[in-house]
Amino acid sequence: MWLLRLMADRGLALLDAGTLLVVIEERGELRVAASSGEGTVRLRIMPVEGSALGALYRTGKPVALDRPRGQDAAWLHELGLEARAVLVEPLTMEGHGSGLVIALRTSGGFRSPDRDALAAFATSVSQRLAAERSVEIERLRYGMEAREHERTRWAREIHDEAIQGIAALRLMLANARDHDDRETLGGTVSAVLEGLDKEIDGLRHLITELRPAVLDDHGLVPALEALARRAQAIDDLDVRIEVDLGAEPEQRRLDPELESTIYRIMQEALTNVSRHAQATKAVMSVSERDGVVRASVTDDGQGLPDSGRLGPRGDGLEGGFGMSGMRERAELVGGELELAPAPDHGTTVRLSVPLAGRPTANETGADV
Repeated sequence: MWLLRLMADRGLALLDAGTLLVVIEERGELRVAASSGEGTVRLRIMPVEGSALGALYRTGKPVALDRPRGQDAAWLHELGLEARAVLVEPLTMEGHGSGLVIALRTSGGFRSPDRDALAAFATSVSQRLAAERSVEIERLRYGMEAREHERTRWAREIHDEAIQGIAALRLMLANARDHDDRETLGGTVSAVLEGLDKEIDGLRHLITELRPAVLDDHGLVPALEALARRAQAIDDLDVRIEVDLGAEPEQRRLDPELESTIYRIMQEALTNVSRHAQATKAVMSVSERDGVVRASVTDDGQGLPDSGRLGPRGDGLEGGFGMSGMRERAELVGGELELAPAPDHGTTVRLSVPLAGRPTANETGADV
């Protein structure tokens, strides 16, 4: 993670060391999560069990070595490093080991103030790791709640719409059969076939809402275009799309998580427009400028109540617009959501997501 790399740079300067490493333990492996200085690490991941570095980690104690050799230097050889002096400080979080901070010098030695400085630095790294893990746990919780809400919604849609509709059609056929009237039966069959066509269309739309294949295959813009066509066909809502993500096809693709989040938020916003706004037109807009992706849905409907404005922190109007779920989706990608009156008339749902600090596909597996 980029913040650990920044902290490693600061730790290196604080100790005036030649090399500084931050090693994190995850799932039985030790990973060099950040490094700074002149040393080049040969092996960045190794098991806790069966490695010299793992044996050092398992002691859970600070280590100071002068001219390490033999067994004391085995873990340095694993990493492909050499050192004249070594300081090691454990990282601890909520009473459990979570890693190591290692400072190396190729000339000269460390003194007692250096040990105190490394201990203080290790404490700050531990606190940062604890905070990030807490945030990750909250994100997972929000994600699980959002998925559970969606499952409940889809179950209700299937039960109240598709199953009830098919059950009604079955009842029509059963009644026609009991009358034993060919003319009645023929008319009923025609009505049932027409009804089945509508139910099939409804289920297709529901499947598309669950996960539109076009989003995975072609990206955000074609998925939004399909969403606009469905709104026109089903709700008679005239939807215009404005996109400014670059002229080339590869520039119009964002990372999959962000594309999915933007799509889901705009889908929910457009559903709100169809159900509540009494609107005839809507504009979906997506753009990227100065490292910030902005997406919005603006309608020409009846607008918000007099008290209605939901700021980026979530204060203000909430009920009846599904804003809680949309805001949680925005927060999971580091974005902010705002619900506000449109400039002329109607309502605007606006999402802003800074791209700085978000991992890209090129960073996967890099020095994190």
